[in-house]
Amino acid sequence: MVLLGMRARAALFVVLVEGFGIAASTRDARASTARAVASPQPSATPVASATPAPQSDPCGGPTRLLATLNRPTVGFSACAVPPGSIVLEEGYQNQAQAGASPGIAASYPQGFERFGVAQGFELDAIGPNFNRARSARALETGTSDLGLGFKYELPQRGRFTYGVDGLFTAASGSSAFTAGGPTQTLDVDVAYAASPAIGIGTTVAGTWQAGFGAAGNAGRFGALIPSAVVTAQIPNAYQFYAEIVSQTKLAPDQGGHVFVDFGLQKLLGPNLEIDVEDGESFTPVNGSRFHYLGIGTGIRLR
Repeated sequence: MVLLGMRARAALFVVLVEGFGIAASTRDARASTARAVASPQPSATPVASATPAPQSDPCGGPTRLLATLNRPTVGFSACAVPPGSIVLEEGYQNQAQAGASPGIAASYPQGFERFGVAQGFELDAIGPNFNRARSARALETGTSDLGLGFKYELPQRGRFTYGVDGLFTAASGSSAFTAGGPTQTLDVDVAYAASPAIGIGTTVAGTWQAGFGAAGNAGRFGALIPSAVVTAQIPNAYQFYAEIVSQTKLAPDQGGHVFVDFGLQKLLGPNLEIDVEDGESFTPVNGSRFHYLGIGTGIRLR
């Protein structure tokens, strides 16, 4: 679930708060370091989605694309892309911020491209991502940092699926949207198939990244980004999800925040997924809260 990949929503929130003088810096990708709202890091479900009928592999079956996708959540799936397969995750997000620093920002295509290279192992490309942020002071456009990643899916243990993700982004983006230095993220993903239709998952991400303080001074800081998600498959290949995300630190001199996101996914055949999502912040950052809407798709090429 997109800690771009933290993740695309996290990167977009940072764009808003920094662009409007709030001094937050969690640019990622979902990945990603998501992972502020939503990536760095940047994405559908971090749990192995249960299928209509019981099966031995929670990451397989006719609805395996739902189980494999990271987007549109912040936490990541525990399922790796099968060997020889390519999965493209793309999306558009519009985020509004109210309070002390109002503004609006758009982010697209939030690319997170995944390549299965061996059983249980994939390589990932983070980006590109284009941003457009408008505040009372200015309109800024540009790209986010690019990066690479990997996922390793451990052998199945009953109803549990475990995965590990590593993400790295370099300071390659535009001046208004770069973290200003490299970002390293390590995710631990756990998924539990509670029933043939209900899945529960969590991702705990640790990130070490660059950022900017309130005075514009650059620095590095670490943060934890735990998330938890519940998915429910309903007839006709629909899946609903709800997620809660916390981030312990947004910038070198700033605390964290908590937000929720939820949405609906639809599988259009075994190789195409579309989704809609909504996110809301619980805690204000320097007097401002955010709300975002997004749409996206997951495409399996082979």
